[in-house]
Amino acid sequence: MTKPADKDPLAAALEQEIFNEKASTLSRLIKKLEKALELLNELENDPQATDQVRLDRLAEAGEALWNVTIQRELCGLRHHREFNDHLRVPRAVRLNMGPAISMKHRFKSRS
Repeated sequence: MTKPADKDPLAAALEQEIFNEKASTLSRLIKKLEKALELLNELENDPQATDQVRLDRLAEAGEALWNVTIQRELCGLRHHREFNDHLRVPRAVRLNMGPAISMKHRFKSRS
């Protein structure tokens, strides 16, 4: 196994740049997830929100969680439970994690 000091300086610089990009992307995706969770949470106190609006927000939060989970995996972070607990990701969002379009299609086909 090679040590960082044994690596080609150009390769080490490239690795560092890739790591920085992954971390930056993860940060941006976490902010999107936090916003999606905030919007979903706002519906709890909105008696006028329709079921369709709730499903759309749930789908958006599920997709945001999916994107964060994938990026965390790319960064080598494989344990997600503590992260999800820290952000207070609702069970419904965890269960509906995935592309929003597929979730919207699933619920539409049930109607």
